[in-house]
Amino acid sequence: MNDDEGFTPILVPNEYRADVYRFLADLSDRGDLGEHDDPVPTEAQTDARLWPLEKLIQFANDRSKTASIIGEILDILVVRPERRLSIDELAKETERPRSQVKTVWTHLGRTLPARYDTKIWPLTAKWSANIDPRPEGPNLVYYWLTDEQAELWKQARDASTNS
Repeated sequence: MNDDEGFTPILVPNEYRADVYRFLADLSDRGDLGEHDDPVPTEAQTDARLWPLEKLIQFANDRSKTASIIGEILDILVVRPERRLSIDELAKETERPRSQVKTVWTHLGRTLPARYDTKIWPLTAKWSANIDPRPEGPNLVYYWLTDEQAELWKQARDASTNS
């Protein structure tokens, strides 16, 4: 039997080695090694049906940290529907640390099934390699609201501020 069976060697920059060890230890402690959340939803999660207005109103009223940060992001994206922003651009626009904007997507992926009984995101997110035409530059994740998503978010925000 090979001692390396079940393992894949990966190269990690030395400065991240301790972080990778902590990450693996955390996954191992949780018992979900290999079942990590992806900060980018699948096509089915973003290209599926729109959220019902009632659920969006509930989300707009949600005072959890995750919903609050995502709400801020949606408020920025709603101003210019179809405008695609990267994590760096969202961090700048929200005036939040990049690390916080980056990790909120993992939290969203866990919050939606737990609190809203859905895995579908209330916005669109895609790797630039999957966008046609592909934006120039590195393969980054871009986030945006379609015209339809933006209209629903406006209605949800209006309803939540009036309640």
